[in-house]
Amino acid sequence: MNDTKPDTVPEKCINCSAELTSPVVCSGCHTLYPLPQSVDYFGLLGLPRAYDLDESALEKRFLSVSRHIHPDYFGSASGEMQQLSVRLSAELNQAVKVLRQPVLRAGYLLELCGGPGPASDRTVPPEVLGETMMLREEIEEAQADEDHPALQRLRKTVEEKRAVLVERIAELARRLPNAAAEDKTALRHTLNAVKYYDNMLELLWEA
Repeated sequence: MNDTKPDTVPEKCINCSAELTSPVVCSGCHTLYPLPQSVDYFGLLGLPRAYDLDESALEKRFLSVSRHIHPDYFGSASGEMQQLSVRLSAELNQAVKVLRQPVLRAGYLLELCGGPGPASDRTVPPEVLGETMMLREEIEEAQADEDHPALQRLRKTVEEKRAVLVERIAELARRLPNAAAEDKTALRHTLNAVKYYDNMLELLWEA
């Protein structure tokens, strides 16, 4: 089966001529369409391309589209239609996974708006590097000593510092798509920094 995505978004169903409310499925006759190249995760779910999302609208749109494209619905369809259903369901699940999480959503939106991705800019603010290095040393020492009160205290500290970064991410992401270049760079660096705290939280929850 050809996996190439179409360039244009269909407006009407080719089978029943109904207006399409979703770019990937006709809600009337359930004909499926490959996700067009021009449609991002926001468009797939019929949501505006913005950092602030209506969470209830996100869930409602996810359930609506998911119901129409779910592979179980196409069990007796052609092999091509079954494969397309599986692929669209995977793309939809990935879309809702990204858009549900503020940090992932900000990173995705940043790249959509022409900002640097994690592969092209891995910079982390110097103060974060120093701070996380000291915290990691404290965590390793507390783990070695099996000092559970210290580990709980450190977990709270890391969570609080991560929360500050997430607030900064939200502030910068709300400036998109018209953010200045320096704001896009600052957003990428802050997104990179969050990963350091996420890694420490993984260590702490395992303790």
